[in-house]
Amino acid sequence: MSNKRFTRRDALKTGAGAATAGAVLTGFPALTRSAQQKKFLKPIVAGLNGKEGDPTYTSVSDVPRILREKYDIEVDFQIHPSSTLGTDLSQLDAVQTGFIDITSNVTTQFMRYDPAFAFLDLPYIVTGWDQYLRIAKSEVWKQQAAQFEKGVGVKVLPPVGAGGYRMFWNNKRPLKTPADAAGLKMRSVTSPIVIELLRAWGTNPTPVPWVETYTALQQGVADGFHVQPIWTFKFNMYEVLKYATEVKAIFGIQFQVMNINTWNAIPESIQGPMMLAFQEAAEGANERDRAAEDFFKDELRGVGMEIYTPTSSEFAQWQEKGRSVWGTAGKDIDRSIIEKTVALS
Repeated sequence: MSNKRFTRRDALKTGAGAATAGAVLTGFPALTRSAQQKKFLKPIVAGLNGKEGDPTYTSVSDVPRILREKYDIEVDFQIHPSSTLGTDLSQLDAVQTGFIDITSNVTTQFMRYDPAFAFLDLPYIVTGWDQYLRIAKSEVWKQQAAQFEKGVGVKVLPPVGAGGYRMFWNNKRPLKTPADAAGLKMRSVTSPIVIELLRAWGTNPTPVPWVETYTALQQGVADGFHVQPIWTFKFNMYEVLKYATEVKAIFGIQFQVMNINTWNAIPESIQGPMMLAFQEAAEGANERDRAAEDFFKDELRGVGMEIYTPTSSEFAQWQEKGRSVWGTAGKDIDRSIIEKTVALS
């Protein structure tokens, strides 16, 4: 018996006899190649929060190339990086209303629309890259994506890592335990779970849009934030910060969404390959993002940032207070979803 695995791509590339198999494997009608190139002429506008070249950027920008090279399909993506089309939340609003076609952001920012992915923001539920990659391909993810699509009216695209673990940064003092953080004003997103976590650690959450965060830190509106190394470096936040603690509480996960009317306007013969292209682009971005996590820590150390790794007893204090959020802001999350996620660790 041959050991060669029959992939979804094989199903798309084989002849008419494989059409049924392709539909079963992908969930979309199989694409049969023809002598004539397939095209989707309407430009697809994406407003992203990452900078050009970031893994969260290439997880979208690589899609047209993959479609062209592997499936002989031509699409036009017009990509706007670095939140140039608005704040994180306004870009999400714009996709929901159809003003733009695609955006991406971390799961915490989608809480205002539907709590389907709130379980991923529970402190200390994701233990690292291996578990995240299993979650991204699990039935739990598929189930929650279907819930989100039904509640919000968008098409959920494959997820990508968003820089690994968030680190606890500030410009006042080193933080070895939560007691050291008491009274600090920490920039926050609007997620109730994140706000409750910052309170559990003794700080005062201060919601600030990402594009205004540098100024908020510079002017003393906030003393720090809970953000991944890549974003701290890429957006020059090290100029207004000094200290960091590796609390390893929340693992950044970002996913793309497409306006549902845009998705429905794409011919079925292109939808299947496009979803495969998004999956391939996300997998490539995940590989780059995983490799970059430690790289950006070193870059930040190189520009004078002090990064502290708690001892086991100190880490236990961060974890104990962080896990308390499960019973407060996280009390309404389906326990079966939590159990299935923990089982993937």
